[in-house]
Formats: sequence, structure tokens, C-alpha cells
Amino acid sequence: MRARAAIVAGLLVAVVPLDSPAQAQLSPQGIIGGVTRPLRQMLGHFGHFPRSYRHRSSSGARAAAPAAALADRDAPGAVKSRLGRAGPVAWVTAYEEVLGFAFWPDNYGAQFRSRGFDVIADTITGRSNRMRAPTRVATTGAARSDGGNDVSAEQCNDASSADDKWPASRIAQVLQLSDAQHGLLDRVQLAANDAVKTIQSNCHQLNDLSPPDRLRELVQTLWVVRDGDIAMRVPLKDFYESLTSAQRNSFAFQQPQNASPPDDKAQGGENKQYQACAAQNIGSAEGLVKEIEMKVRPDKTQAASLENLHKVSSDMAKLLIASCAQPITADPLARLDSASDQITAMNYAASSVQIALDDFYSRLSQTQKTRFEATGR
Repeated sequence: MRARAAIVAGLLVAVVPLDSPAQAQLSPQGIIGGVTRPLRQMLGHFGHFPRSYRHRSSSGARAAAPAAALADRDAPGAVKSRLGRAGPVAWVTAYEEVLGFAFWPDNYGAQFRSRGFDVIADTITGRSNRMRAPTRVATTGAARSDGGNDVSAEQCNDASSADDKWPASRIAQVLQLSDAQHGLLDRVQLAANDAVKTIQSNCHQLNDLSPPDRLRELVQTLWVVRDGDIAMRVPLKDFYESLTSAQRNSFAFQQPQNASPPDDKAQGGENKQYQACAAQNIGSAEGLVKEIEMKVRPDKTQAASLENLHKVSSDMAKLLIASCAQPITADPLARLDSASDQITAMNYAASSVQIALDDFYSRLSQTQKTRFEATGR
């Protein structure tokens, strides 16, 4: 898996000239589409994991929750993921958001597309993302105050919060499906369950890992999430093609009435969503480097390496801004591909930052490394 990440990073380096003057004005369509789309076909041959699962009855997939309860559970930004821990430590809802973005972009679009350099920064510092975990109550005296990288074996193996009937239960509630369509929906659910099990099996205890090693774990886990994205494509395609035109409309993206026109930014106007995404990514990169500098207090011999980390982080933050400006398509298959593109871009960014971070971290004294560990707290 890590060898694959190295191959991808090498290929992307050839595609993305980080030192180009044009990088400050990135073309979202050109960067994300041009960088990740050629990789999807190649990596698709590597990305599928063994699919050994026990078939469950279709009646289980058709069981639907009451409408009110469903509405509450489908509210984006919930602390507890429907799929349990199905993502890296700094983004435990990753796979849920991939599926949610594919099926219900109105609910999940802004949430999923906003993921970017903040996940990388939170992984390095060990800080939990407060948006995804706004409340944290310590139940034992041994609980860590930050909780960001304190992942225990019990947490990794905990499947009690996983819903093995989502997303099928919501789909079956919204649509009137034939028996044949229910059978195809069962395949979608089985693919989702299989992916969740594989992602959860990749969970590792991060307590004793250094910041560079935590970043390596992020890269590894993001690849597994992307594998789950790829494994979902065939069953989703078969199910979607079985739907009538009216049924397909249930998965179409409804552009908000107050949204800026698609060419608003090109005409010189400022798209608020794009601005917010740019501010978040650039702010996360700048904040990370400033926090490291403040905690570690590098000497002159280490300053050049920190400056390189700063440059790489800024370059990767600009790369990740691109996904926020792309239009959300009406086709769930295209949205699934778009999610794969975004995760690939995030993984390339994390791999690039990891190289610079490895160099900087290796130059620190043990005292400085201890202070580094105090970032995010």
C-alpha cells in the first residue's frame, strides 16, 4: 500500500509543477481533474480489496426507520458516524461522507468538499477536529485531554455504532423499489459494509507514534477509504441504471437558489464557498507551521528545513482548494468519481508534506521533539 502511495506521488510530481508561477492562481478544473483522473483507471487495478462477506436477507436492507428519526440521523455534522470509525483519526466520518456525497449532495456536499488540509494538520498535531467532535467528556482518569491521537484497541474494534443497513435503509424509504431493484440495492449495501470492515481493520493505535508516523498512517487509511470508493462503483452503477427517470431525480443535486452563477468567479466575482474553502486550507497550512515554530523554536540550522515544510504545506493547501470550486454533478456515479479524485488529491498532499516533515523532524533534538508533541494541546 505504501509502495503504491510512493508511485502515485511520483506520478503526480510529474503532473503538478509546484514551483510554477501560475500555481498561485490554480485552475480547479485543470488541477484536480488533470491530476487525479488519469490515475483513477491505473489505480483501479490495485484498489479493490477481497470481498468476502456473508449475504444477509434483503428484508434487513429494506427495514426503514421512522421518517422523523431518519431526518434527525441524516443531519450533516453529527458527532457519531452511522458507519462507526470508518476513516482516519482526524476524519472518522470519511467513508460516510463519500457515500453521502454520492447519494445526497444537498446534505453532504458542503461537508465533504470542505475536507482538505485541516485533516493533514490535525493528524500532524494530534488534534481532534472540533467540528466532528464538538463535545468530549472524559469518563476515566486516564483520558487524554486532546484525544486527537489517543486511539485504543477497544476503539478500533468497536463496531457498536455502525449501521449495517445504511445507506440502503434511507434509499428504500425514499424510493418505491421493485424486487429486482431491492436486490441490486442489497449489493450496494454489501459493498458499503465490506468497505467499512476493511477500513476499520486498518485502524491502529496512534498513542506512541511520532507526527511523521501519524501522517504515514493517514496516507495508508485514505488509500483504504479510496478503495472502498472504487469498490462501490459497480454495484452503484448497476443499481442506478435500474432506476426510472423519476427515481433518479431523487439523487439529483439541487443547486441552492442563492448560489453564485457557475462563471461568477471567472468574471471576477468572488464565490463565497470558494473563499471559505480557500481560507480554511490556507489557514490550516499557515497555522500548522506557525504552531510548530512556536512550540519547537528551531535554531538557524533547522530554519531552512522548516521553511521548506512551510512552502510544501502552502503549495498543497492551494492544490486542495481546487475541489471546492468544481461544480457538483447531477449523476451519483460522477460524484463518486469526484470523491475519489478529492481523496487522491488529499493523499498526494499528505505524502508530499510527509517528505518535508520527515526531514524537519529528523533534525530536531529530543527536547524539541517533546515540545513538538505538545502541539495541538
